[in-house]
Amino acid sequence: MSNSLTLQLLLAGVLVGALTANVTQAGAARDTDAIATREEVPTSAGHDIPAGAFGFLLVERPREVNLLALRGIAGSGKVILRTAQPGLCLTIPVRFVAGDFGGESITGHLAAPIHFVITSRQVARSLAKGQDVVSDMFSVSDHMGPDADIVLQSGLDEGFGFVINPGRNILEEIFWIKARPVSCQSV
Repeated sequence: MSNSLTLQLLLAGVLVGALTANVTQAGAARDTDAIATREEVPTSAGHDIPAGAFGFLLVERPREVNLLALRGIAGSGKVILRTAQPGLCLTIPVRFVAGDFGGESITGHLAAPIHFVITSRQVARSLAKGQDVVSDMFSVSDHMGPDADIVLQSGLDEGFGFVINPGRNILEEIFWIKARPVSCQSV
């Protein structure tokens, strides 16, 4: 009986230790994100990366097309991400497509510029690695909050589904996405 009880207590101790380690690691990741993003960073693109964010997306001249009940927006833009090196950010060319069921007629025109803030390390890493970011895979919101991975600033509302595709074209996507270093300074 005492060997069985000792084994059970030992297993319980290992389980509690493993659970405590996982909780500590999750807290450390949040703390690291808070340290890495605690300062607002102005960029050469004319937009700031706000405190608490890893970067932003900007599509300056998207086209909007309505086909009866369908509405689509597409354009080329850029993502600017902060790096671990002070004063240096990365800019990545992207293709952007969004859509919803808000169309009312058959039209096509230039839409308002689209601006997102990227508040998730996972979204920033995916884009930096050249991976697509699909709105269904992340938490998208129109206001900053602890649960938002992407915050919509202008040009789109939460009803749209979208894809951010790194690269200017399919050849660049196949061979290599060219992230360029750009200047950014801590405020």
